[in-house]
Amino acid sequence: MNKRLILIIASGIVLASLLIALGLTIFAVSKKKAEINELNNDLKNKDAKLSQMEKQMESLNAEKSSLAGVKLSLEGKLIKLEQDIDSAKEKEINLSKKLSLFAGEKKKLEDSLAQTTQLMQDKLRISEQESRKELLRKSKQYLAKKKEFTSQIVDLNKKLNNLNEEKDTLEKNAVNAAEVTARLMKEKEKLDHYKLGLSYENKQDYEAAVKEYEAILEIDPQDANIYLRLASIYIYSIKDPERADFYAKGYAVLNSRKGVNTQQSPGGSLAGTMVNEKIAITKKLNEAEQKLIQKDKQRHTQPGDLSEVFGTYREKALKRHYNLAIIYENAGRYKEAADEYEKTLELAPDDADIHYNLAIVYDDHLQNNEKAILHYRRYLELSPDAKDANVVAEWMFEAREDLEWQRKMR
Repeated sequence: MNKRLILIIASGIVLASLLIALGLTIFAVSKKKAEINELNNDLKNKDAKLSQMEKQMESLNAEKSSLAGVKLSLEGKLIKLEQDIDSAKEKEINLSKKLSLFAGEKKKLEDSLAQTTQLMQDKLRISEQESRKELLRKSKQYLAKKKEFTSQIVDLNKKLNNLNEEKDTLEKNAVNAAEVTARLMKEKEKLDHYKLGLSYENKQDYEAAVKEYEAILEIDPQDANIYLRLASIYIYSIKDPERADFYAKGYAVLNSRKGVNTQQSPGGSLAGTMVNEKIAITKKLNEAEQKLIQKDKQRHTQPGDLSEVFGTYREKALKRHYNLAIIYENAGRYKEAADEYEKTLELAPDDADIHYNLAIVYDDHLQNNEKAILHYRRYLELSPDAKDANVVAEWMFEAREDLEWQRKMR
């Protein structure tokens, strides 16, 4: 069955080749026929000229008869007429010579036409043979190209499937990243209010501090520590027992709920588990961002300004490191927090808030006065008109005094 199918396919290919060759042959023959028709037209033109000359001869013969009649009717002019006849005879001789020449040229044209026809037939036969060879060669090339293109299409389909899978994975990571980023931004906003509240407490502006802490409760009403902080301010600073009792009760309620639900597993608390989960997710997002950057760098191989291409990734990476630093700081892992803040400074060295947070971590938690002074100074240089500039200057002064005392103790 397979041999028969192959034979049918081969016969179809041969038949198609013959049809194409026949078409080419008919086209060439038509072209040659047009040339032959053109030569026939030339020959007809020459025959027409010959007929015109024959008519002239007939006219001359008529003129000869007319002259003979004149001779009969006008004998007095016989001599003159004889001279005219002699002249006419000379003309006749000349015309006969021309007719002989035209006949010779006609014979030459007929011979030339026969030779041309034979030559065209020979060329047509040779052209037909060459056309068959060329058609066979192009058929082989076409089959080879078709096989090559089929292989390339299969490879491209595989690559497309791989890219689609990567796209789906990145889209899922992007959705998770958006959710985590929203939570982290919420944590950052709470932390900003908390630091500002601490700053107002240091200035003994307790009303302003209360507003900042209450702003935290608007963001997260379940933050038990803020209730405790407000209760402490109303007890020891503002001296408002009713408000202090209100926030103390809120703290007690939230703390009791926390005591019921925090036991997530024998190995640790729910809060710790959530912190570790946030850290793990943020690290995965950082890895995903680096992979995206590398892929974009591979796509943009031509030289040029790629700032617009990588600007978005740089901003996202900065947010990732910043939010991860806040998570570490809230979890009490200050060394990791400082490392993440340093990474954000590599991306945004002139961000005053990052210098501010990093200075506090080094000053209050890592006891690195040199780095704390460095970042306090940089914060004041970048934000000389900040509301807490004076407070930060006092903190820098205290850190400098502590550093001098440490050097003296050495």
